Amino acid sequence: MKRIPLLLSLTCLLLSCLSCQHNELDYKKMLRVKTGPEPNLSFTRYEDVLFHLDTTQFQQELLAIQNDFLPFLEGDLSQPLAIQYLKDFATDPFALQLYQKVKQVYPKLDGVEKTVRSVYQHFLYYYPGTPLPNKVYTCVSGIQPENPAVMIKNNALVISLDWYLDKDEVYDQIGMPQYLSERTSPAHLAKDLGELLYTHFIPDGQKKANLLEEMVDAGRKDFFIEALCPDLPDQVLLGYSPQQLEWAESNEGNLWADMVGNQMLYSNGYELYRMFLADGPFTNEYSHDAPARLGEFLGLHIVRSYMSHQEATLQELMEDCDLQSIFQNSWFKPKK
Repeated sequence: MKRIPLLLSLTCLLLSCLSCQHNELDYKKMLRVKTGPEPNLSFTRYEDVLFHLDTTQFQQELLAIQNDFLPFLEGDLSQPLAIQYLKDFATDPFALQLYQKVKQVYPKLDGVEKTVRSVYQHFLYYYPGTPLPNKVYTCVSGIQPENPAVMIKNNALVISLDWYLDKDEVYDQIGMPQYLSERTSPAHLAKDLGELLYTHFIPDGQKKANLLEEMVDAGRKDFFIEALCPDLPDQVLLGYSPQQLEWAESNEGNLWADMVGNQMLYSNGYELYRMFLADGPFTNEYSHDAPARLGEFLGLHIVRSYMSHQEATLQELMEDCDLQSIFQNSWFKPKK
């Protein structure tokens, strides 16, 4: 007789686990089908034009194309310094090398177009009628940190394809840290575009009182990106290597216990922020195998749990100013 309650408990636990897994699969499937209208987009390759201009008549050539490429040529092209700067870039051996690599990886823009259209359609499902740039330009930027890989400029979407050469050795040549060069695969374009739309259209003037609120807010941003890019694996979404993601998932319970046990969640300060939310190659306080931004990793799981337990839309999640309430109503339980 004593074995019956135990059997019932085990059965309920198994059914509960299967139900959670089923709900998670259903939820991901639901995100995939939430698409808005097909956007009317035009795609233009600025790099193909720039690197084929006649340098003996460079100023005249630039003036002839200026109106078609204002995101890149909005300055005063009567200024010799501006002309020289552009000419130096167009004839620079490194820039030309990048252009050749871009043409090898992206001989056509089919994959880029598919990515942009998909992210746009998911965004327009949640925010219908929002005016998104319908002109899309690709370019070679020289992999300059001051030039983001994806940006909105002059009401156009600009994508620097040399940021997405899939871990090419060129990133080592320029001294890019490995944890950043891991994020140069074509798949990261969707993530970067989703993050751009988040920063461009979702206001963030909310002050966070403690580490927990910072974590929930970071997880909320990742969830927004996931809603726009539901096929992204967590490795790309979080910017981790496969080994780093494995470490985070294997140590989630211990990590949470450490943060709770040492009363970190409701504390604040630069050191806590640096330890759990600043980007970098690893979290030294735990292990060289531990990725950075472990607070963001936990925050994403908290928000996922919240959205699986509450009947909230993406807009309601993003507009909710009570980050503490999101945590309390998430029923978050880390993996053991």
